[in-house]
Amino acid sequence: MNKRIQQEYRVIVLLGIIEQLKGTREEKLFSHLEISSSQFAVLNHFTHDPKRAWTVTQLRKVMEMNQPGITKVVQRLVEHKLLATTTDKKDARRKQLKITSKGLKYCEHTARLLMPDIHQVMGHWQDDELADFSKHLEKLKCWLDENRDTVILPNKG
Repeated sequence: MNKRIQQEYRVIVLLGIIEQLKGTREEKLFSHLEISSSQFAVLNHFTHDPKRAWTVTQLRKVMEMNQPGITKVVQRLVEHKLLATTTDKKDARRKQLKITSKGLKYCEHTARLLMPDIHQVMGHWQDDELADFSKHLEKLKCWLDENRDTVILPNKG
């Protein structure tokens, strides 16, 4: 393998390790909160555009969760009145989901509760390092988001 390919591979390995360590950390944090990390992730997704309504199918795709999983998460958030459902005017079988004012406040409250740990993780970074790192992560996130269906599957032969 040439040096570039080795470096690309190392970045992906590091991202996997970071994902695992971050996931374990999140589970510890969320075990002390009222909702799970996956419920928070879905709820937080709504905060990017609070006026937008989503169907479960749309959420399933954007959150990359299976149908039973996203349905369970949404039901829990609706039970807590953090999301509200309305029936689609064109198709009564479809439900539209929107974040409630209680959901927005709860999301902000939860983010504040997480900030001490987030600051512990990121606090040793200089401002310019954090800004540069954030820029690179945003670039990677955008590429992955725009290319969800362009996976090159390994040739088994």
